[in-house]
Amino acid sequence: MGRIVDALSWLVTVRPVATLAALFVVTIFFAAGIARLAPQSADESFLPQDSEITKALEDLENLFSDSASVTLVTLLFRGEAFTPSGLAQMDRVIERVLTDPEVADNLAPKDSVVSPSQLIAATLQVTGFDGVTQAQIDGALNAIRGTPEFAQVRSALDSLTGTDADGTPISVARIRLIEIDSEGTVGDAELRIHELVNQETGPLSVRSLSQTLIDNVQKEAIGPGVLRLLVLVLVVIAAITLLFMRVISDLLLTLGGLAMALVWATGAQGWLGPNGLGLIGPPSLLASIVPLIVIGLAVDYSIQTVARYREQTNSGELGVNAVRNGLRNVIVPLSLAAVTTIISFFTNLLSPFPAIAEFGVVTGLGVGMSLIAMLTLIPAVRIIIDQRRIKKGTFAPARPISEALPGIKRVAGVLGREVARRPTPYLSIVVLVTIGLGYEATRIDTAFSRQGLLPRDSEVVKDIQTLEAALGGSTEVVNVLINAELTEVRTVLNLWDFMAAFRDEGQRPAGVKGDISLSFGQIAFDWISDDGRPEDKYDPELAMLFWEATAGLHLDAILVQEFISRLESKEPELVPQVLVNNPEGIDTMLIQFHALTGDSGRTLDMAEETEKLWLGHDREITLMSQSI
Repeated sequence: MGRIVDALSWLVTVRPVATLAALFVVTIFFAAGIARLAPQSADESFLPQDSEITKALEDLENLFSDSASVTLVTLLFRGEAFTPSGLAQMDRVIERVLTDPEVADNLAPKDSVVSPSQLIAATLQVTGFDGVTQAQIDGALNAIRGTPEFAQVRSALDSLTGTDADGTPISVARIRLIEIDSEGTVGDAELRIHELVNQETGPLSVRSLSQTLIDNVQKEAIGPGVLRLLVLVLVVIAAITLLFMRVISDLLLTLGGLAMALVWATGAQGWLGPNGLGLIGPPSLLASIVPLIVIGLAVDYSIQTVARYREQTNSGELGVNAVRNGLRNVIVPLSLAAVTTIISFFTNLLSPFPAIAEFGVVTGLGVGMSLIAMLTLIPAVRIIIDQRRIKKGTFAPARPISEALPGIKRVAGVLGREVARRPTPYLSIVVLVTIGLGYEATRIDTAFSRQGLLPRDSEVVKDIQTLEAALGGSTEVVNVLINAELTEVRTVLNLWDFMAAFRDEGQRPAGVKGDISLSFGQIAFDWISDDGRPEDKYDPELAMLFWEATAGLHLDAILVQEFISRLESKEPELVPQVLVNNPEGIDTMLIQFHALTGDSGRTLDMAEETEKLWLGHDREITLMSQSI
């Protein structure tokens, strides 16, 4: 260790210009890495790599790539919607959105929109609200709320209406979008919907809410927010550093070292990331606090380096000797402190969460780089400046940092003597404070809320709060993967029972909004059941084949396969989105429904209740959503 210390001291003191040249080259190299930083990662980086959900997400993407990309856009209408003008405006907004070229291509093929105006129009059997009176609307509402045959319509309408905290009536429409390629067109469609509804005027105030919009607001807030915070931190640190060091050159060296350390740490993340060596993933939300950690430690290293150097100059050492002896005194303790800090961050590699593991790597590297930056830049520049002053005869030792504030040395001495003479009172205070704060720590709420990552005064947060007050929260798509053999009678019965539970408000899990929106069972049921509607898909031959295949206690596997093939021929786009039929192995089905977000406890309960509704083995069902 001594040889390493001597070698570094020699390099910095005897070849300061060469040291600065090397630092310049290294800084340029890492600055180039900043351009390789990948965009911020999605929430999946906070999932354990070996978890069931992570594996299910991969299956979902591989088996049902179209359905996996289904997203919801919520249109939020403030005001009294159940009037002729209100419903007409709602219809006009939805029609404008659905016919826009940027949106139309991304509409889900089944149930792409549901809205209160749609339900009222269907009840009144009208195609629009021109000429519809308030009395007719009130009559439709009374029929929906008071007639048993409208139970499903009532359930759907209740899930789309509510009242804000200030008493304002709230209505929502939901639009289902689906990714049609890998160019991010769904996100573009979501933002286009936001533009369209913001241009709308009428008796209702209209807003849109979508995941892309939330992500954009979050990213726009994090970037400038972190930048403002960094500027504030640097200003405060500059003021404190100047207060203690009282030398402009030392202040500038500290800030220069900070800038260099930040460039190194950020560039390293770019070089190691997906656009570089690919050793780590894209930056996560945690990456935004890495610069703050680097700044905090780099300033400490700077103060220690300057303090030891000043001790040498105040004891009579000058120039090379002062810098070299100062480095020898500071390198070992600072290196030991840095190494233990780096190891503590690198232990995050044991975390199953990629974002946390990679945060540990990036932060650990940043700690090491900040130490190298401060132990080389400050001594190298300091020796160049001071040697020139020594030659001119203008050099004067700077005041020791321990004496920067008047009386601080005396206060520290008195406090040290008091603690040494009577330690018991001080230890008692520490114990009591520890117990008190430890108790308070048990009351910390660890529930996660996306609102905490959004600006408090943003319109998006206000919309989320409105949805929470009126409907219990915003809504997301929940994907359910079922891995079970469809030719077994138990699987068919379980699927039918699962669908029946969702149709029944009493059995439907709390937090679920409405019936199942997409499933193989639903598609099959549409073709084998006759509800008497003109637009009904009922096919008597297909129905007869199904009932023949499922008659008795055992399924006829051959007839079931024939039924699936014929159903797929009638729904060539829908069936592959919900069923992977494997004649030689286990089949995989996808079920989708909508559920509330915003409350982690409610989400957990909803997931557990939904799993219990599947009467097969626990390993056959996996739920996935952003909240889950």
